[in-house]
Amino acid sequence: MGQAALLRALVSDERLQRLEKLAHEQRHEFDAIDFIGQLRLKSGASLWASEEFHSDLLAWLLRPTASHGLGDRFLRQLLRRAGVPETLRSVDWSAVQVIREWEHVVHGKQGYLDILILDESAQILCAIENKTFSTEHHEQLTRYRNALKFDYRTYTRYHVFLTPWGTEPYRDKERGYWQPLTYATIREMVQQIVDSNDQSPNADVRAFLRQYATTLRRNLVPDTSVSQLARQIYLEHREAIEIIIANRPSRSDEMKPLLKEAIKRQPGWMLELESDTFVGFRSADWDQYEATRSGTGWAPDSNTLLLFEFTIPTSGRPWLKLTLARGNGSSDRLREMLFEAIKENPTPFRLKPTSLSEDWTLLHEEKDYILSESDFGAGWNEDRTRTKLREWVEKFASTAFPAMNDVILRCLREYEDDQRVSEAD
Repeated sequence: MGQAALLRALVSDERLQRLEKLAHEQRHEFDAIDFIGQLRLKSGASLWASEEFHSDLLAWLLRPTASHGLGDRFLRQLLRRAGVPETLRSVDWSAVQVIREWEHVVHGKQGYLDILILDESAQILCAIENKTFSTEHHEQLTRYRNALKFDYRTYTRYHVFLTPWGTEPYRDKERGYWQPLTYATIREMVQQIVDSNDQSPNADVRAFLRQYATTLRRNLVPDTSVSQLARQIYLEHREAIEIIIANRPSRSDEMKPLLKEAIKRQPGWMLELESDTFVGFRSADWDQYEATRSGTGWAPDSNTLLLFEFTIPTSGRPWLKLTLARGNGSSDRLREMLFEAIKENPTPFRLKPTSLSEDWTLLHEEKDYILSESDFGAGWNEDRTRTKLREWVEKFASTAFPAMNDVILRCLREYEDDQRVSEAD
């Protein structure tokens, strides 16, 4: 089959529309928990990454008398997955205690078990240790189990180790006690409640749980339906897809000419060097100071000590940074002076390191992407993207850059004056 026929067969595959719909739904669905978390934390951190958030929410769902209106429905489902026999799950759980951060001390070490489910009348307990993006601490599960055994020696004890991937306990011995549980199972339990036809929970709780199922699927246990469908399509249309991949555009190659053009438009900016991943420029004002040509490590044809770089990742969305290169030995004092000068003038610089590296040192970074995904979508307009890049560069050149350049030039003048005094002595 020729290339044209292969490509026609791929385009006519009806599953492509289904794949596009699934991918669009996952990319654009509203995740209220993630949104609210970013507002509350202000640091850009996500609420879904917090173990405390998930533990608090799970403890709420596990309490039969809590405001969710589910009674012991969620509790019984979790106990079943924890390995509790049906005969024990049939007891009355209305008086169960669900304790967050159960505190204990073993061999002088204080610990806090995430969730402890305790039924005093039935003499049953279920311990849940929750990990989202952290790992089990040294002998943590052993200490928790021993503490429970000591405090509740007459109880029938069950232990659950909850992680996104169903991770086994680190120590082989503990694997016989702790039942691994995945967040995929939690998502399934929550989704079953959301999809149920009965009257509990009420509409508000159901809407909240729907959002929780969404954030679990998007962030901790992604839905595999997209990857499975994509894999099927690829296996059946491998040759056609490989033709497309072989001719895919390089975002870096598309960006570099536009960035170089924008740089050349700025008076006093000089193109210095480029690679597959960045385009670099310097200030022409620096050239009057010979010491600024004492950098090493860039490339055989560049010895600049300072370089502004437009970094171009594979996404094609560039950002700007200022880097101090390695010195050649004679410029150690200048590197120290530049670092301290910028450290003492945090505006307009966004200083990252707290100490000067012997290697490259990042002095400024604007990690906010200059372009958005829409600038690279189907039918992207090169003129529109060029204009957007040009406007960003012009704004930087007229606002932040002059102040940065002044700080650097003052430092260079001071260094040169010191050198002249030293030579005179």
